[in-house]
Amino acid sequence: MQSTNSWLRILRSLAAFVVMLLFVGRGIAGAPRERVIYSFQGGTDGTNPSTALITDQAGNLFGTTTDGGSGSCTGGCGVVFELTPAPGGSWTETILYNFQGGNDGAAPSAGLVFDRAGNLYGTTISGGPSFDGTVFRLTQSGGSWTETVLHSFSGSDGAYPVDSLVFDDAGNLYGTTVFGGKFSGGTVFQLAPSGDSWTESVLYHFTGRNDGIDPEAALILDAKGALYGTTIAGNVFKLTPPAAGDTKWSLKVIYTFGGGPNAGQLSEGTLLAGRNGALYGTQKFGGGPANAGAVYQLTPPATHGGAWTETTIYRFTGGADGAYPYAGVIADSAGNLYGTASGNGRENHGTVFQLTPPAIHGTAWSETTLYSFSGRSDGSGPGANLVVGKGGALYSTTAGGGSAGKGTVFRIVH
Repeated sequence: MQSTNSWLRILRSLAAFVVMLLFVGRGIAGAPRERVIYSFQGGTDGTNPSTALITDQAGNLFGTTTDGGSGSCTGGCGVVFELTPAPGGSWTETILYNFQGGNDGAAPSAGLVFDRAGNLYGTTISGGPSFDGTVFRLTQSGGSWTETVLHSFSGSDGAYPVDSLVFDDAGNLYGTTVFGGKFSGGTVFQLAPSGDSWTESVLYHFTGRNDGIDPEAALILDAKGALYGTTIAGNVFKLTPPAAGDTKWSLKVIYTFGGGPNAGQLSEGTLLAGRNGALYGTQKFGGGPANAGAVYQLTPPATHGGAWTETTIYRFTGGADGAYPYAGVIADSAGNLYGTASGNGRENHGTVFQLTPPAIHGTAWSETTLYSFSGRSDGSGPGANLVVGKGGALYSTTAGGGSAGKGTVFRIVH
């Protein structure tokens, strides 16, 4: 176990170092350029990619589409795909798995994660014996990929796992379900490996009261194994592992957004862990008079038992800067934040933005729109996190637009 833990820590450190190298010194040198590297055609290649991508050391991209493929669902049951760069700047798509809509799952609407062996893990929001969704693994052997369902949700243990999973150092997987559980308010779950089998445990059942309801975003882990996440109701929570001799995880709501005109609503994006314990997140609506969403920072308490402090660092106007930032943000080594706004912009089809921290403490962050989508061949409705690829380029997906109107994978070079 110690060797596995050490390996994972080294891997995470290397990954962080690579991202830092890619981003160090990068600013907005000239006009950022957008290029569609793949347009989905709506058939067996997949339809409507709406999730974040992941990348390997070779620069290949991996993702999912909720629809399309050769499965028996109306419009297809979704696919897992790989995009491989080729000489001359072109990219080739390979379908790694076609979901059939039965016990293997259907409609993968979350991003993927790698394990140390290069296997892929993800979730589907439907399929399985109870049609409440699954957790799956894709294993490569001899050039082909084999799917294994690690867990099928039954409703009582959760339903509709809509976002990505996260590994801890011991190889356990953690995730959320939007619905299901004892109170039908969603769950936080763990999958623990034992040989080639996996055991699911529900760590928390949301009640829909003060703890919130419908945890839609992916979780993040801190160094002590605590989990952080959000609920659609506007709560940010911390789930702490059990103390010695105990078996129960403890949930604490560390911040609840109010209902005033400037309060953001619908915290659906994954949190970002920043410097000095700060957390960054997005809200799809609210945040100001335009009701166009916001980006916020949560600062941990200065003393034990104190309260977290929320600062809205940018309120979208719904104009050229975009609106409705559904996904979370990523950061570079200088502290700049990057994200997508799923709507509005110059042509009302969404934007990619950068937020630059103030040079003088206490002054405002500045927003730069890196790209505004037209809804035509360049894509429409970017609703997923960005990922940094080779050379520091930003990659993500649009749910619509492209040559067939079925979504794209795009690259931003800045």
